[in-house]
Amino acid sequence: MFNVLSEDLIDLRAACREKPFRHRRTGKPAHISSLYRHVMRGATASNGARIRLETVRTPSGLRTSREAIQRFISALTNQGLPPPTTASRRHQQEKAERELSEAGFEVGEAGV
Repeated sequence: MFNVLSEDLIDLRAACREKPFRHRRTGKPAHISSLYRHVMRGATASNGARIRLETVRTPSGLRTSREAIQRFISALTNQGLPPPTTASRRHQQEKAERELSEAGFEVGEAGV
């Protein structure tokens, strides 16, 4: 969450017109539903994490800030975190299968 008093709050309609959300070829503002999607469900970063656009609820509706938009875009690029590798994914699967078998579940491919 961001500091409401120190950041410049803008409504989501105004955020649609901010440069990061404009269409790259036509320059048209994003649709309001895409910003609500970024607020509610988030967007997938390059490392697979879900990143949500920070908002605050005010009496006049949801508000965000230009600083929150900047943090959102920076988090999506995730320059500091590498994407998951095949080996790490395989390790996660093996760990999950081991935990399931210890809990008494049958682990293996279904229908084979």
